[in-house]
Amino acid sequence: MILLLLLIRRYPQRFGLMTVWRNLKKTNNQIPENNTMSEGSLIPQDCVGGALAPEGSFDSLVSGGDYLHYMQLFGSKSDACAEGKIGIGRYGLVKDKQITDIGPEIDLVIISWRPKAVQTGDELLIDYHPEIVDGEITNKLFKQIVDSSNTRDSGCMYGPEFLLWIPSVNMFATFHMNSKTARREARNMQPLIGKAATLKNHLIESGKYKWHGPVVIPCSSPLDMPPEDEIREQYAKFQNPPRNENELADDDDKRAR
Repeated sequence: MILLLLLIRRYPQRFGLMTVWRNLKKTNNQIPENNTMSEGSLIPQDCVGGALAPEGSFDSLVSGGDYLHYMQLFGSKSDACAEGKIGIGRYGLVKDKQITDIGPEIDLVIISWRPKAVQTGDELLIDYHPEIVDGEITNKLFKQIVDSSNTRDSGCMYGPEFLLWIPSVNMFATFHMNSKTARREARNMQPLIGKAATLKNHLIESGKYKWHGPVVIPCSSPLDMPPEDEIREQYAKFQNPPRNENELADDDDKRAR
């Protein structure tokens, strides 16, 4: 027996032990089958998550908060139209700089409204509390934004903001009617609160200027609605905004949210 062990140690290749040794090394370097890598990955698939990073949590963390998409009517002067992100005279839903085209005409439900004033620029200011007394705005910031809105390129705008339910995309959204044209049409939105409406748009011409404006009419089509508790939740958030919002804005945020 001692002689056999000495021979194996001296001449391992003759006894096939080198092959066994190589196979053992190869097996030890392999990743277990339950830790397989996905295509293109350089690390085991079970190492990409973890207890602190459950599946589905990433989008919630980077979504920019729980504020709703805002709806906007895009006209010919819009940067997004010039960049080919959406067509002219179409409504889009915007959040985190992403635009979802929902078309030139939308059926929706108008849930509620609130006042809103916005000042854009290096610092983005938003105020929801005009504090009207005897028909006069007494909130200093809100009034300052309203007065400055008449100055060209001031970055100031104000008007009613509406909370909407849009069945075609199964989504709540806000719509700030903050231009002179939109504020005039808002008079036709307010009586339809709690009802279904259709938002269209039309091209307006005045001398050498042309722009698109919203048009709202009653909608007689049946619309699917979310559960009542979801409506109440969004209504409560909408009607209880911060006293005012103050944040630094980058170039893409120099507009009303």
